[in-house]
Amino acid sequence: MKNFFGLILLLPLVAFSDESLYPIEISYGSYEKQRIDFYKGSSDKVLIWIHGGGWLFGDKRSERWIKRFHNHFIEHEDLNVYMIGYRTGEETAPKAVDDVICAYKKIVDDATLRNLSVNDVVVAGASAGGHLALMVGFSNNYNLDNSCKASILPKAVINLFGITDLEENSNFLDENKFFSASNYIKTWLPEKLDLENMSKKLSPIYLVGSNPPRVLTIHGTKDSWVPYDQAIRLDKILKDKHQLLTIKNGGHYSFSDDQDKVIQMEISEFLRNTYND
Repeated sequence: MKNFFGLILLLPLVAFSDESLYPIEISYGSYEKQRIDFYKGSSDKVLIWIHGGGWLFGDKRSERWIKRFHNHFIEHEDLNVYMIGYRTGEETAPKAVDDVICAYKKIVDDATLRNLSVNDVVVAGASAGGHLALMVGFSNNYNLDNSCKASILPKAVINLFGITDLEENSNFLDENKFFSASNYIKTWLPEKLDLENMSKKLSPIYLVGSNPPRVLTIHGTKDSWVPYDQAIRLDKILKDKHQLLTIKNGGHYSFSDDQDKVIQMEISEFLRNTYND
């Protein structure tokens, strides 16, 4: 019954093709959250969405994240949309990263069976979801069992104010937040694991490699949870493979209506150029 009402909440918020209003749920593991929702589009292009929540909270069908997807991606109706669920919670790192990389392989396999274009896959996410989308994009350089890695990387990544350097972001939170529980990075990492060491393993800036996919990053200069410097660091490393949209005075999801329109237009143009390339 709970899942049914979750679907009812979801339907008015996302406009998918008439052929499949309800998602097809795909399993990629034995845990409850290792599930993917698939919404069929009218083209052969693929868009993957990864929710945020600091790796501690969130669900692929939660109203908050469906609304945020809908707000950012205003021209998604023709696309085949996969929404990834993954394991969350305190001291669960690196399970979220392992999960989304395994989920991506499952999506590539599923898209192949559906005759969708696996050469036209864009992975997107916001906040912790942006971090995870980048980790999928740079997954060739991530230490994970090859049986869980796809043979083809996404064509592009859309990173909405995602974490790019865990240690630096953690230091920022320690310096700027009023209570220690605000440091979601330290909460996500098991206490026995060293922050500096894990940051090198789980930070996208250390995994870029020689031929990464193109990345669009959108980040506000007044973000109080993921500082704007995180986007600048990625920009310096990716160089011509990076497109950075800076939202002056934008916060963490705190954008004005005009700023939202700029973000929507930037994403729509990036997707059109990526799929048509």
